[in-house]
Amino acid sequence: MARFPGRHRPMPQLAPVHVAQAAPENYGKGRGGRPWRRKRDAVMQRDKYLCQPCRHAGRIAQADEVDHIVPQAEGGTDTMDNLQAICIRCHDVKTKAEAARGANRSHPRRGRNVTNENDSQQK
Repeated sequence: MARFPGRHRPMPQLAPVHVAQAAPENYGKGRGGRPWRRKRDAVMQRDKYLCQPCRHAGRIAQADEVDHIVPQAEGGTDTMDNLQAICIRCHDVKTKAEAARGANRSHPRRGRNVTNENDSQQK
């Protein structure tokens, strides 16, 4: 006979890490929250809904997203001077370049600009 007939197992308590995330004071604090949406709208209005990288290259394109100029992973902040309106095409190119830099930081490739102290002493 089933241990929990017609029901699911009882839910365990949330892990301590998740308790803080589920706290009511943290609702809306992420990228979809009201403070971010307000900041995003302010950046789009400031940049007149035009892609800034395209504008600097002499092109005109409608911006679809707001992007960090200096990525947060590289020490950037959410301040207005570090945010720019950007089109999807430019955002994809920029994101790929940032991902490549991040991959190179965390996993340097063997044999590429990697010097070993023992090799330099042996020569």
